[in-house]
Amino acid sequence: MRKTLALVLNTLAALGLVLCALRYLGTLWPLLLLNSMQAHAAFAIAGAMLASFAVTRSRTSLLFLVLSLALAGHAVLMKREFAIEATDADRAAGASLRILSFNMLAENLEGATDVADMLMASDADVAVVLEAAPLFMQLQRLQAAYPYRLGCGERTPTCDLVMFSKHPMSDVSVGDLSDLRKDRVMSARIAAPGGSFRMVAAHLSKPFFDNYHMKELDRLAAFMRNTREPLVLSGDFNSGTIAPDMQRILRHLRLRTVPREPATWPVSLAETGLGVAIDHIYSRPPLVPLSMTRVDRDYGSNHYGLVADFAVRKP
Repeated sequence: MRKTLALVLNTLAALGLVLCALRYLGTLWPLLLLNSMQAHAAFAIAGAMLASFAVTRSRTSLLFLVLSLALAGHAVLMKREFAIEATDADRAAGASLRILSFNMLAENLEGATDVADMLMASDADVAVVLEAAPLFMQLQRLQAAYPYRLGCGERTPTCDLVMFSKHPMSDVSVGDLSDLRKDRVMSARIAAPGGSFRMVAAHLSKPFFDNYHMKELDRLAAFMRNTREPLVLSGDFNSGTIAPDMQRILRHLRLRTVPREPATWPVSLAETGLGVAIDHIYSRPPLVPLSMTRVDRDYGSNHYGLVADFAVRKP
């Protein structure tokens, strides 16, 4: 019985380890979701192997335990590559910019009023809302807090991706990331009191739609390739920072995030430590994140929103 149990568990662990390790040979779109969850998968395998070794004393289980912990550790190290720590000088300078990003869910009609209330109370300089169609009836009310807008009739016929701003926008552009959906990337120069910066918002397709996620990231990189000014990129990427295609664009654009990104999906697991950070707010120095937190509740969405405060790092 013990040998059979060890054989079954070790076989499943071997399969899981091989699938996790394939990322080191190349980028395979069917595994992009698993790539985002490498730490989750590796720790799950480690738990199973620890239990297997305790019961069966299998050397193979012990070997797989070590390998799974190594994969989990490397996942943590990969996240650190894109992290930036605020210095004492950054914190002393204080926050000069607040960005909010939230996928409110297109079917979330009942939550629209509460979402609008949250946006107005957030004190965000720029708020990016994805799947924002339920907010259509709230636009007039939101205009009092955010007089400048992209999306929902402003430069787009669609009401999916919307950028609200307290400050004037210029050099505006809107585009498509693929033929799946329209108007899922937008960019504007924001004349904020702390200094103008480039705000880019994006909504990427899920990574299991063939290789669309990789192609959309390539288009997003091309969309932003000439951006030299201070930059913030936010939105729903449907992927974690450590997915290989995400790593490529972050390196190419020199984008950074906080050392520990809050998990945003699914909402039922986000606060348990088992959720995944698939919504992001990235920046490029001199904009440095002082903090990044989830919004106080899900407001009827299947994602949590994010709020990030930034300081301008002195040369």
